[in-house]
Amino acid sequence: MNATTSTHPTPRKTPLIIVSSKTGNTMLLARGIEDAFPETRLVRADALPADLTPFNPVILGFWCDRGMAPEDIQAAARRLSDKDLGCFATMGGDPAAPKSLEWMEKTSKALAAEGEGNTLWKTFLCRGRIDPALFERMTAMMGGEVTPEREARRKASEAHPDRMDVVAGVEAFAELLGAGREPSAEAV
Repeated sequence: MNATTSTHPTPRKTPLIIVSSKTGNTMLLARGIEDAFPETRLVRADALPADLTPFNPVILGFWCDRGMAPEDIQAAARRLSDKDLGCFATMGGDPAAPKSLEWMEKTSKALAAEGEGNTLWKTFLCRGRIDPALFERMTAMMGGEVTPEREARRKASEAHPDRMDVVAGVEAFAELLGAGREPSAEAV
């Protein structure tokens, strides 16, 4: 299993977005990207078509699940071969923080390597709302006290992904999905 990088995409077919979304954050971003590129097909990771050969490029959308990509996206990635890949993710933390960017790079490369001969082209990381039930469980595990830093992080995440996050996600994948054309303005 390996992933390569290249400067020349393989021949285009129907673009595919495969998404795993627990709270709706990642799906919101996926739908925004799909709307900008109407020829793109969107499927949930647990509802992949049996035959993936008609699809390329493939964009994997996921959320940060205990420091990894969720299992359904990992399973989907194992089924991909010889694809041009993009990855986007949502997380409750600061997407610009070095630790977050390191996680995104490591996780995306690992997903690309799950299949055979895939090439990772682009990644995009976005802040997302934190699941309230998860926040409560984590708070209980941490002794029941919410530090000012955790509360600030939770509050900063409440309004995301927002319109500007979707616009940034569309822009991030414009070259890979649009074959050099601009996304439609009404879609973003």
